[in-house]
Amino acid sequence: MEAPNTLKQELLDALKEGKEEAYRQVFFEHFEPLTYFANKYLNDWDASRDVVQEVFSQLYEKRQSLDISTSLKSYLYRSVSNRSLNTIKSQKTHSRHHEILKSAADDLTEERGIELNELELQIHKVIDTLPDQCRHIFRLSRFEHKTNDEIANELGISKRTVETQISKALKTLRNSLKIIILQFFLDFFS
Repeated sequence: MEAPNTLKQELLDALKEGKEEAYRQVFFEHFEPLTYFANKYLNDWDASRDVVQEVFSQLYEKRQSLDISTSLKSYLYRSVSNRSLNTIKSQKTHSRHHEILKSAADDLTEERGIELNELELQIHKVIDTLPDQCRHIFRLSRFEHKTNDEIANELGISKRTVETQISKALKTLRNSLKIIILQFFLDFFS
């Protein structure tokens, strides 16, 4: 009967040579206990399995340059431990970055909401400066979503008059809004 150390060395040699059966033996012997070990760090079975799979993947990729001074089992546990700690560190960093981005997005959304409210107020001020009939027709069209025919019937005027008044309102708004929007963007990007 061969000594246990000789068998372990033969297994290591077989791994280094890329023998699939040796790799399969190590995988099936250690995967489950290593997953339990990783889960003690991560408290997440999926992440634990991922860590162990990554360790085995690295073991296979670096098989030819393996330099294991302790036992294979110790090497695997140390690798899982290190990778689990790196995963925790990465999760904390990701969480920290997520919080920073969320905070910045909340601030930006709040600022934009305030600025958009100010812009809306400016638009309503311009609408309020329109002549009475023009303002009334424009509000019926844009805020009450009535068609030109409906407005004409409701006010007892021609459809052409409705179109002219809406056109006049839009022209006034465009001219006034150029200045308001320019000021809005200057304030926003300064």
